[in-house]
Amino acid sequence: MLSRILAYAEKIFGLSAELGFLGDAREKPEIPLGVFHRAMLLLWLCRLPSLLALEQTGRRGSGRRFLRHPMPCADQIANISEGLDLAGLRAILGRVYQRLNRNKVLRAFRGHRLAVVDGHEINASYHRHCPQCQIRRITVNGKKRIQYYHRAVILQLVGPGFRLLLDFELLGPHEDEGSAALRLIERVIEAHPRAFDILLGDGLYPQARIFKLLRRHGKHAIAVLKDERRDVLVDARALFPPRPRHTFTRGQTTFRLWDVEHLTSWESFPEKVRVVRSVETTARGKRVNGKRVRTEQVTEWIWVTTLPAAEVPADTIAVFGHERWRIENEGFNELCNAWNADHYFHHHPVSITGLWLLLFIAHAIFHCFLRNIKPCQRQGMPIYLWAMLILAEYLAPLFSSA
Repeated sequence: MLSRILAYAEKIFGLSAELGFLGDAREKPEIPLGVFHRAMLLLWLCRLPSLLALEQTGRRGSGRRFLRHPMPCADQIANISEGLDLAGLRAILGRVYQRLNRNKVLRAFRGHRLAVVDGHEINASYHRHCPQCQIRRITVNGKKRIQYYHRAVILQLVGPGFRLLLDFELLGPHEDEGSAALRLIERVIEAHPRAFDILLGDGLYPQARIFKLLRRHGKHAIAVLKDERRDVLVDARALFPPRPRHTFTRGQTTFRLWDVEHLTSWESFPEKVRVVRSVETTARGKRVNGKRVRTEQVTEWIWVTTLPAAEVPADTIAVFGHERWRIENEGFNELCNAWNADHYFHHHPVSITGLWLLLFIAHAIFHCFLRNIKPCQRQGMPIYLWAMLILAEYLAPLFSSA
């Protein structure tokens, strides 16, 4: 399976040629940069837990076969990663996006192209740190300790049937998430102006500077509205009518919607905004003393948006608003739990960013490959089993020589 997915990457994306154009600042390198990149693809596609695991399995298993070179040691890989061409890796991801867009893999959702932006904490440690680390003081067993960590913002394109992790931005020291998000959003818009027309964000993203940036480029925002924008929230609650304006059912959930337009209470944002409230009742069943009992779970969501009601109705705002969870459920959770993305591979800001960008490339190739497997072969087979087949081929020589 590993051979097939690597052949697919060459045929569809010309991956070796793409990686071959990346810059290498080293003088007289002992290990070709192409060997490093192929090793990193093996690390991610085989979902290995560390650089040491890559070194040990690669030297005893299929490493030479797939690298066409002896597997470098973990320290060599770590050192090379500090000089990665981040702009070049982002350009490769951009060409992956363009290819998927041309092939209609990335499709509009209800007539709109959606992107989700969200922050994620990675690489927390009491000992390892670098000048770019965030710092916090926490209490452990009654003692104050300093913890070092990195936080990043990720932008993901989401749509029916496919999602693409497009870019990654680390927060600088003492920097807030919104500042890093601004850099990320502006870079994506500059490189791919038509990649999305609506940006979805959580309660940290109703910020005037972010909304202004999007509107300046003709794009819209939908963000969770919380007490951070209390001026807008209080104004909207006062204007909500007693009864919902719209009601609809999706699956086991009934949505009751309130919709208020033309709010001007956000003083730092010059445009009028709209607020949509959704009270959602989900029917659930559970067994109590051997009897099935019906229960209901009620949740409330409120979003602020620049989209006019004449263009996008309230039910679509609610559906789009919940798409933000995909970056949590199908983005961060998959990357951290299935791809070992939260592991400390090497603590250096360029290494962290470069390895995550290479992960995004491997993630896109893996999911594109699965889409092209015949339905009769793919049907009923969980994704993790495909991942195990890839790992099994890589590790096969270890068992055959035992």
